[in-house]
Amino acid sequence: MHAIEFEADIQNGMVKIPDEYAHLKNRHARIVVLYENTSDEADASIKQVGIDFRSVKASSLAAQDGVEYQRNLRDEW
Repeated sequence: MHAIEFEADIQNGMVKIPDEYAHLKNRHARIVVLYENTSDEADASIKQVGIDFRSVKASSLAAQDGVEYQRNLRDEW
């Protein structure tokens, strides 16, 4: 497998392969896209990274503290 690198603008979901790589026409290739984040994109990606479990209430653990419950389970062995 060979690797090449060039910069291009994505327009309407298409990337123009530079003329110097014309020999790649009608070939199968694996494409890796690296791009710079804008500050808005970085903020949005941070928000989407995980699920916030702080609002989840486990009714089975409502009667006692979760940490204490785990300690008791560990002490059983």
